[in-house]
Amino acid sequence: MKYTVVDGHCDTPMELWLRQENLRSNTCQVSLERAKKLSGYVQFYAFCTVWLEQDGSFEAHYAAALEHFNRQLDENKDQIDRCKNEADARAAIGSGKCGAFLSIEGAEAISCDPGKLELACAQGVRMIAPAWNAQNALTPKATLPQVTGGGLTAQGKEFVRRAQKLGMILDVSHISEKAFWDLCDITEKPFVASHSNSRAICKHVRNLTDEQFKALCEAGGTAGLNLYGAFLRDEGRPTLEDVWRHIEHFLELGGDGHIALGGDLDGCSVLPEGFAGVDSYAMLAQWLEDRKLPSSTIENIFSESLLKVVKQCTM
Repeated sequence: MKYTVVDGHCDTPMELWLRQENLRSNTCQVSLERAKKLSGYVQFYAFCTVWLEQDGSFEAHYAAALEHFNRQLDENKDQIDRCKNEADARAAIGSGKCGAFLSIEGAEAISCDPGKLELACAQGVRMIAPAWNAQNALTPKATLPQVTGGGLTAQGKEFVRRAQKLGMILDVSHISEKAFWDLCDITEKPFVASHSNSRAICKHVRNLTDEQFKALCEAGGTAGLNLYGAFLRDEGRPTLEDVWRHIEHFLELGGDGHIALGGDLDGCSVLPEGFAGVDSYAMLAQWLEDRKLPSSTIENIFSESLLKVVKQCTM
């Protein structure tokens, strides 16, 4: 495959920790063995601890999962490099290695504390989502968070501002619509919806309205194509045709250069027919070429759109 893959969201670190498996070869949808089928691969690896609430503290789970993943990066440093900015990512690609960015999905992992962002940044975190599927001190009053949740609290706004100043990319994939617009009002840099599709095509509340997508584009950000079936189509098993429908709609809204990859791999069980893991991105690229999508647009989707955000936001 001639396209480099830069994917904005996977849940592999948590799965590796829970299964006590190795990044090189495992039972997950993402592994270094699978990545060998790609011509270049950089991944934002997310740590989401909120769904493990009943089994200990969010921060303790994050610390344990981070320790396990750091060990994997150390043990496999012949194949993967840590990345903190765009230059690191391009260097990894140029050397024939994979690249790893760290991200946090749900600020509960650092107690929703703006003062702990410096530590997260020092740990290598370069993307952070203020909330997952639950209310917290940054985005409260959520029953269905993406729809009925409140806007950003004063603490939430401080969190956003401080994260951007430290060189972290803000991820809005799980925050409420009100919080989304609050963030738009105060953002000083591009932001992303790392794994969200079009709500005009699939009505799931995790997807973006046309108005949200246009605002994200105006801010210079990206929406990452989510491959989970529930976000691709309202009913039935998804196919690559469903992925195309979301791409086509975003392009009709002027989104070329603002569509990225955000597969949600290892965070979803139902993928499009024929899509088994990160190695299947080669199949998607060929499918898009067969649909006569320009190579420049495919390159934007697969890597350049997100790398442009990384360049503008990280240090």
